[in-house]
Amino acid sequence: MATELDPSRSILHAQVRNAGPTHGCDGEGNLRVKAHPSTVSTIYLGDVARTLLSVVQGGSTPIMDKKPGFDEQNWTFSFTSGDSKIIVDSFSYWGFGLFTKCYANKIVIEGPVSDRVRIVFDLVASLSHKPWEFSRPNKFTAKVSNARVNEEIWLSHISRAKDDLNEMIEETLQAKGDSPEIEIARNALADDNAPAVIRALSRLEAESIDIVVDDVIPDGQVLQIVDDSIPFVDLSQEE
Repeated sequence: MATELDPSRSILHAQVRNAGPTHGCDGEGNLRVKAHPSTVSTIYLGDVARTLLSVVQGGSTPIMDKKPGFDEQNWTFSFTSGDSKIIVDSFSYWGFGLFTKCYANKIVIEGPVSDRVRIVFDLVASLSHKPWEFSRPNKFTAKVSNARVNEEIWLSHISRAKDDLNEMIEETLQAKGDSPEIEIARNALADDNAPAVIRALSRLEAESIDIVVDDVIPDGQVLQIVDDSIPFVDLSQEE
């Protein structure tokens, strides 16, 4: 049975599989790539956070709400995208921070349900592993939260996102009729490729727009002057 989604906020925990010194922080607390000239410290983001930043389009520059200290993989950053606010917290749930595979990210998304489930759907589709599968599920459950309940929350978001996309496909089918683009959209949804679904439906929408073109005379048109009393004004100058 799918877990009912909160009307305003989603809280999910994700297992981090790998992390490296890919990012840093500038003097004003903005998250930057390591090569950025204003970077003054090193931050180990991990695959979950890096992927999240890549799938959320048009997001603001992330702000480090908690900068890493001795443990460069222990941090919190937040950013906004449209009507949604996203907060990511990195922490160790076992092993005193000695093992990357024992780090998790707490992801909090505030905003409309449709936006939240789409972000989660795109994140899971882009990751190379299932984020709800922890390296040490018993340790995670004992220290943080029930691993099984967390999995159900992830799956509920994915299910809702698929329902929303399928509804878009069916509404477009009813409005525009059957088309090869509908089949492309369905296949993309089966592959968990939400952007491809949107592109297919957008192409169908564009193809169905009627463009009204006024009649054009190739050789031009002769202006008929009915009134022959139009005054003639000579603007030439006599020498």
